[in-house]
Amino acid sequence: MTCKVFVAAFSLGSLAASAQNIVPGFDASRVTFSQAGNMDMGTGNGDLDVTRFELRSFLCRPISPIDGLFIMPLAEYRLTALNFDQTPATYPIGDEDLHSLSLSTFAISMREGSPWIYGGWARAELASDFQEIDGDDFTFDLAGGAGYRFNEKFTLGFGGAAINLNGDNKIYPGIGFDWLATDQLRIGLYGPNLLAAFALDQDWLFTFRGDPAGGLWNVTGDAGESRSIKFSSYRLGVYASRRLTGQLWLTAGGGVTVGNELDYTTPAGREIVGSDPDEGLFGLISLRLKAW
Repeated sequence: MTCKVFVAAFSLGSLAASAQNIVPGFDASRVTFSQAGNMDMGTGNGDLDVTRFELRSFLCRPISPIDGLFIMPLAEYRLTALNFDQTPATYPIGDEDLHSLSLSTFAISMREGSPWIYGGWARAELASDFQEIDGDDFTFDLAGGAGYRFNEKFTLGFGGAAINLNGDNKIYPGIGFDWLATDQLRIGLYGPNLLAAFALDQDWLFTFRGDPAGGLWNVTGDAGESRSIKFSSYRLGVYASRRLTGQLWLTAGGGVTVGNELDYTTPAGREIVGSDPDEGLFGLISLRLKAW
């Protein structure tokens, strides 16, 4: 499961409580730098380090064309650098700087007086090494679902996502919940994202998170042929966030990567080489604007 798997349930519980600063994933804007290293790819295959820079921002405040419907367009850029150490000369993947540009839209329907929440998400992404650009560099994803707000503190959601519609497409079901256990503690499962957040006061927030990381990129092989690199990982980390001023927050933390997978395939999904790198450590620093 990669970071592309924005299962619809992720949006439902989150947006139901979007006024709360500790809800993940819906910062108005954020810039993030992270480094994951020392992932052993097995005997004789060397190690893998992954460096990532991310810049994402909603393009405007939520748009409400009709009563109860909210639309939010999002733009995102990611640079992912895969660095290999001590791999054999015959290994088909070398160091790569991989880019992703995407535009996506969230649509949420919440009627006053109704406990039901309905959500949808669509994204178009260009993910490539930028050596050559063709149709294989573009992917399209859709998700949708529904949620039920039992009370002001608990929302349960369910849905599904269709990923990479024009390529090796896959469908993922998902469930999620958002629980405000106390005024200071929030616990949630938002699709593949797990969260436990404790607000010490108005200026300090401590979180334990589980988040998918990675992506799918089209690259140009040594002979000029179209190939795909898929890297997926799950990050378990602890973070501290400090309010700098107003709604601007600084977040830093780290943890361990688990469930790592690296695949080199044709665009249709036929595997050329694959590996399951061992667990590694990662660190992260992020500047986040939590509201407009």
